[in-house]
Amino acid sequence: MFETQKIDSFFSGEKNLLDEEEKVYISRRTKIVRFLKLFLPCLTALSLGVGIALFDFDTSTDTAIPLADDEKIYFEKFRMKNTVFEITEKDNQLSTLRADIVEEIEPGKKLYNLVNPNAKTLDKNKIITLSAKQGTYNQQQQILNLKKDVVANYNQEMEAHTNSATYDFAKEYGFGNEKIIGYGERGHFEADKFTFDKKNGVGSLIKNVVLKSKDFELMSPDKATFFLNDNKFISTNATVKKGKDILKGDTVTAFFKDMTSFDIDKAYSNGHTEIYSDEKKAFADRGEYQVSTGLVKLFDNVKIVDSNGYTATADFGIYNSKKKLFTLEKNVKVKDKNGYTAIAENGIYDLNKKTFTLKKNVKIDKGTNVITAPKAIYFQSKDEFRFYDDVRVIQADNTATANSGVYFVKKNIAELEGNVVITKNGNMVKGDKAISDFTTSKSRLIAKKGGRISGKLIESTLREEKDK
Repeated sequence: MFETQKIDSFFSGEKNLLDEEEKVYISRRTKIVRFLKLFLPCLTALSLGVGIALFDFDTSTDTAIPLADDEKIYFEKFRMKNTVFEITEKDNQLSTLRADIVEEIEPGKKLYNLVNPNAKTLDKNKIITLSAKQGTYNQQQQILNLKKDVVANYNQEMEAHTNSATYDFAKEYGFGNEKIIGYGERGHFEADKFTFDKKNGVGSLIKNVVLKSKDFELMSPDKATFFLNDNKFISTNATVKKGKDILKGDTVTAFFKDMTSFDIDKAYSNGHTEIYSDEKKAFADRGEYQVSTGLVKLFDNVKIVDSNGYTATADFGIYNSKKKLFTLEKNVKVKDKNGYTAIAENGIYDLNKKTFTLKKNVKIDKGTNVITAPKAIYFQSKDEFRFYDDVRVIQADNTATANSGVYFVKKNIAELEGNVVITKNGNMVKGDKAISDFTTSKSRLIAKKGGRISGKLIESTLREEKDK
């Protein structure tokens, strides 16, 4: 029943003992496998062709198969990490813009959302960097918009912080419409808005401008402009404070020692200029301040107004902020609320001593009464003038001369001492002391103890006195 010969040959490995029938079987099986391998791909292609015919797909055009919106964004937008844009500006200067993530806003428009953008550009070999948390970049227009924690650094000398800013690489111009705060080594500034013109090296702070250093504070409600390459600052309707001293001007131009400290080296004021110091106000058309000397020079229509009620005017003035001295030159005139006017060629007001010294051709007018002298000093605490050297009091019908004198403003009288001589209608009387009453326009002589009054009277005058 069993073919033992075949079994034995199988286990013994004697394949050649297999009969011819078995060989034919193996050959057929091999051919079938080969046929299936070739036939199945053909069958698949045939099925697809039938499917195309059955469902009527249009294969004659290049129109893409419609995709869902989400699928469009996935396939048409791109998103990159750690990307660098190289930007060539008008001056052929190369700037760079980096971002942790760059993602297209609109496919093919070259508009990008940026994460942690960081830009770098140069201003005459000075490095300017801009960074923020977020931003957008228009590659065609070369416009960068920054938002959230915007930081601008100018050559490691000055750093500014704001919440939004725009920089146009093509125009080399930037601006921001939110509050900006900047810092140097020993000072800071702030404003409501700002602009930056890199081509001209100019930055402007707009509205409610405040700039502070260790010693100075500069404020403007309107505008202040930095000229970065000149260390210059021009502000309108500006106020400069140093301690209790205040300088105001329609336009104030300040020069800084450097842009890290904001320490003012010198300043110029054009237009309506004002100085405030210890209840004194000084006005002029122009002003110039030099920090090294502490001098403020005032030009044209100079006027000092004192809280006690007098004003002093001159063509030129100098205020020494260190010594607290006001010096007036040329056509000095002092007017008081009590009605007198004092004129001189020069005048010095000492804010510490509360004195006003008048020199050269001093003249004080009070009604019909006049006092002249080469020198006079007004003592504010006593409200009196002291005259020195060749004092002369001229009244309606008499003149009194002396070596020195005092004019008591409130009493409205003058007292003269030292070689006093009173002349009236050609008569001359000498004495130790004279009192001139400016209310009655009369003078009288007084002799000291043991002293004498002497004089020379014209005869006609004696007759007149005798007839009376």
